[in-house]
Amino acid sequence: MKNKTHRLILIYLLFLSGISLLVIASFWWEGLDTELKIDITFSETNILPTNVYEKLLDDSTKKLKLNEITEIIENHPYVKVARVSRHYPSKLIVEIIERTPIAIVNKNPMIFLDEESFVLPEMGNLNDYNLPILSNFNTDSGLYPNGKQALSTKVIECTSIIEQLKNGYTNLYDNLSELKITSDNEIELILADYPTHIYLGNKNIYNRIYILKEFENKLKPNSISNFNYLDFRYENQIIANNRKS
Repeated sequence: MKNKTHRLILIYLLFLSGISLLVIASFWWEGLDTELKIDITFSETNILPTNVYEKLLDDSTKKLKLNEITEIIENHPYVKVARVSRHYPSKLIVEIIERTPIAIVNKNPMIFLDEESFVLPEMGNLNDYNLPILSNFNTDSGLYPNGKQALSTKVIECTSIIEQLKNGYTNLYDNLSELKITSDNEIELILADYPTHIYLGNKNIYNRIYILKEFENKLKPNSISNFNYLDFRYENQIIANNRKS
């Protein structure tokens, strides 16, 4: 019985020693000489090249805490979420989820917006993206802070409309060339094909888009691009101007 007690005490002491060594090793790692090279690996990215994000970190990064490194990465306007993990003894893994542009504000320089109306400056090969253009909006640069949500209520509203089209009405989003605000503050869609103009007015926009989708479904195999314009501004009717052959 006495020997058994001694063994239990020994096991307990060994366990405590192991924990202590792990703690000491952790502090040792944090205090390593600055010449120890840190290997930083980034996850694959789709919008901007990985090296754009790699340039955000340098040798001084190894002195920072993980949350501080994460903050540096997430301060980039194209980063929606970042996750940084440390793999001992000398490796950092950085995983990035990027913001994806879905529309462009027609101003100089161009302003790219994601689905939450966050402002994404023109970078890389974004001109290769076939994105709808938002026209006739206030172009005051102060309304478009980099990496933050646009301050224009109308821009936020219209970006939300485009996001709904992208997720629920893909055919229209893929064919959408421009979303324009008229002088009467009404919304007009202009398709890339031909082009066709679609007048939605300034109220019940989502309901009118639903009616447009149902109308297009009933037209098949024909297309709404067969019309010069479609007008949904009047209740319980669609005014259509058929394109002449």
